[in-house]
Amino acid sequence: MQESSLNKYKNWPKHEIFSKTCIPPEISFFIRLDGWKFRKLSETIKAEKPFDKKFAKCLVSSGKILFKKGFNPALIYVASDELNILFLNAAPFRRRIEKINSVLASLVSNAFSLNLQRFFNEKHVTAFDSRIVVASTEEKIMEYLSWRQINAWRNHNNAYAYWIFREMGYKPVEISKKLKGLKTEELHEIVFGQGVNLAKTPQWQRRGIFIYKHPFLKKTKNHLITRWKLEENWNLPLFTSREGVKLIQQILE
Repeated sequence: MQESSLNKYKNWPKHEIFSKTCIPPEISFFIRLDGWKFRKLSETIKAEKPFDKKFAKCLVSSGKILFKKGFNPALIYVASDELNILFLNAAPFRRRIEKINSVLASLVSNAFSLNLQRFFNEKHVTAFDSRIVVASTEEKIMEYLSWRQINAWRNHNNAYAYWIFREMGYKPVEISKKLKGLKTEELHEIVFGQGVNLAKTPQWQRRGIFIYKHPFLKKTKNHLITRWKLEENWNLPLFTSREGVKLIQQILE
């Protein structure tokens, strides 16, 4: 009787339509985790505007959980409210997309909620959405990181302009209309007129933050051995510059 009942349900695994969808082997890829409703969250916890270093530390500390749990990505690029996590040849869960998206987003969401309590003494349930972006060559990795850094720069400019308009008494709807279609040069002029030089703001706000493992030599009784240390770089160069390309290549090697 029990066996016949089990036979009745044996085809249900076939209805898990994406469970076997995988990223092709030996192809590098990014997982981009974006904070869900983080603008509202930042206002709720009274984060400093337009950027709060404690909030950035929450993101960085949450990204580190992936190294601590043994996933060992090649690097994580943190900018705005997103984490861009790069995997090269080695990847978790036999590259199963459903598993990667769900588990990594869950881990970072949980870690971020705990870090809010640590840095802001606030208890909130937080969430990240997740997507996978294939970057099959080193050139594509460089392009992707440059794209996200340019996006971070644009968000940085808009954030400063937005909060300057808020301080001037404009409503959010009015600000959206004002900012729509403005070029970078025009944003710079508006913000500079209020005493802020966007080119002189803290580098992590403009260019983002890297998390990666850095090798170092440790001396033992008989010989030197290689060990790895988790590093944070809050002073990144432009990824399109020679210095930026060199830094990324060093990390990938």
